[in-house]
Amino acid sequence: MMMLIAAKLPKNQGMVVFLPETIGGCITDISNASHTVVYTDTFPEGVTVDMVIQEFCEAWQTALFYSENDIEITLDEVPEVQH
Repeated sequence: MMMLIAAKLPKNQGMVVFLPETIGGCITDISNASHTVVYTDTFPEGVTVDMVIQEFCEAWQTALFYSENDIEITLDEVPEVQH
């Protein structure tokens, strides 16, 4: 299974989806601490997302962990309340 990270763009401009393995790094946006600039192979100039850096890094680390350890999640393993 391929893990992806979806994030909202600022000012309701839509969404962006990242392939975690292509992310090179991220920084806090200097003009808005609630946003994070993410640098990838596809977006070398960076993409600003509407997430604080801690939240983005947690999603990135989780996605990398699941990808590296070949852990798959099926709907049968998720409690009925979360479907």
